[in-house]
Amino acid sequence: MEIKHLEKQNHYMKQGFTQNYLLEFIYGERSLSEYFQLDDHFDADPALRTEFRILYDAYKALPKIEVSPSENCLEGILKYSRT
Repeated sequence: MEIKHLEKQNHYMKQGFTQNYLLEFIYGERSLSEYFQLDDHFDADPALRTEFRILYDAYKALPKIEVSPSENCLEGILKYSRT
C-alpha cells in the first residue's frame, strides 16, 4: 500500500502537482488561472482529482476555530493609535 502511494505521489510530482501544491489551492493561495490549469488536469487524470478530493475533505473535516485578541490587547492598540 505504501509503495502505491509513493508511486502516485511521484506521478503527481512529475506533473508539478505535489500535495503541498494541491493544499495551496484548497487554502486559496493560488491564482484563478492556475486553478483552471489544474481543472484541465483533473479531466485527464482522475487519480489527481481523487487525491485533491481526499485532501479537500480532510480540510473540511478540520475543526473551525476563531481567534480574536483579548480586550486588553485591543485597548492597547487603540491607545497606541491615539498617540
